[in-house]
Amino acid sequence: MNILIPKLLGHIWIGPNPKPTQWMNTWEKKHTDWKYTVYDNNFLNNYHFKTRNLIEFYYKLGLYAGVADLMRYEILYEFGGFIPEADSICYHNTNELFTKKQAYTVYENEFIRGNLVAPIYACEPKNEFVGQLINELLQLTPLDLDYPWISTGNFFVAKMIQKYNPDITIFPSHYFNPIHYEGIVYNGDDKVYSKQLFGSTSAKYKKSINPINIFKAKQQKKMRKIFLKKISERKKEKFSIDF
Repeated sequence: MNILIPKLLGHIWIGPNPKPTQWMNTWEKKHTDWKYTVYDNNFLNNYHFKTRNLIEFYYKLGLYAGVADLMRYEILYEFGGFIPEADSICYHNTNELFTKKQAYTVYENEFIRGNLVAPIYACEPKNEFVGQLINELLQLTPLDLDYPWISTGNFFVAKMIQKYNPDITIFPSHYFNPIHYEGIVYNGDDKVYSKQLFGSTSAKYKKSINPINIFKAKQQKKMRKIFLKKISERKKEKFSIDF
């Protein structure tokens, strides 16, 4: 079978909390012929990210999902490969999915939240659409940022798909998200490659017990409260994707 993206499997894990290695290891075990990398705090600190100003802003607020989104696009653009969510359990090898040189993502769920899609999961190096995402983000300043899912994640990617009409595969949600955190469950017979556990949303991640990290988390919570109060005053854009 021809796999037309690099066989580079990775997870992004940044911040003070311990990695969910029991989940992450399931991916490596099902992809033994792929090179596996964890893009961690050391990688974050040492790699030259073009969107560094946005990354640092989200990081200071403890909005790590936004940091991971921004890292994801630049890593995939530079190296290509496949970066599934760290808070998921892999059931099957995914080689058969990546048979074209293009970007790949997945619906969050086809029946709710306006057909939003996940941040880009996979692509070949220098993918045109992923480059367009990065260029769009480079137009922003920290003052332009909203909740991560709006500014850098699901909503942002869906909006850019509508704008650029790229060559992209959007997998059905049950491939990677058969059980949505709002309770919608896939009961069909099609293959399910993994199950996302929505670690941040469902608070399933283990927390750091380091006193310094606990203090930092409290400070981040205060800063987030101020940030979220400001953006709650903005008029939210109405958006429904159709492609």
